[in-house]
Amino acid sequence: MGTRVSIGDFSVMTRLSKKALRYYHSLGLLEPTHVDAHSGYRFYDTDQVDRAHLIRRFRSLGISVPDIQALLGTDDVDERNEIITAHLKQTEELLQQTQDAVQELGELLSPTRPTAQVELRSEPRVRVWSITSTVDIDEIGAWFASAAELLDAAFRKTGAQPTGPAGGLYERSLFTESRGAATLFVPTDDAVTPPGTVQIRVIEAGEVAVLTHHGSSHCTIDRSYGQLGSYVNEHLISDQGPLREHYLGGCGGSFTEFDRTEICWPVFSTAR
Repeated sequence: MGTRVSIGDFSVMTRLSKKALRYYHSLGLLEPTHVDAHSGYRFYDTDQVDRAHLIRRFRSLGISVPDIQALLGTDDVDERNEIITAHLKQTEELLQQTQDAVQELGELLSPTRPTAQVELRSEPRVRVWSITSTVDIDEIGAWFASAAELLDAAFRKTGAQPTGPAGGLYERSLFTESRGAATLFVPTDDAVTPPGTVQIRVIEAGEVAVLTHHGSSHCTIDRSYGQLGSYVNEHLISDQGPLREHYLGGCGGSFTEFDRTEICWPVFSTAR
């Protein structure tokens, strides 16, 4: 054991405020060695300084309190490395998002406006295997990954063959109300019955304006939606049907692997 010190001195030694020390005490993360029964005053030991410094550094890196508890509560090196590696991955992703946001801001503040390369197309009526759910817009990424895995598994299990790239159908309420119906689909003419929650559906024909968003990340797809929507409203007549996406450039039969997305905005056609 080291030497007992007051909470005030321990706070100075560790750069953890009294409030923080009381909080970590309540969590069992850094408990005082003695609490006066009458005054409730906390005392710490100088041997606890290193642990306090570790906690402070972990918190400065954004590591959550539960993860810190796990890190300090195990002697398993592999478990510690797994927790730290997972956090470093999250930090790298956050850094990349920050760098992307800075670049996007620079582009948005640029006086030049990119010219939208828009194509008008008649989408044919198509039979598909699909998964449809009502989701929140903030959960769309996780839902997409889960639905794609289910469709992957369905095609592998049955041996059915796609007749075109995977696509998505998104009700406008998903954007306007932050919650709505989302459908992931894969065209196929196979007569076999799909398993599980996968359903057979027919997507009707329609007139659309198409803009291609490049890259597998959808972090900046809002800009492509903005360009396409601006073009449609400036040059065409916007229809109020669902938005459609096609995921192109996939390989290996995985519907989650693609390098560009066709955004299809429904437009009104007098020929309809």
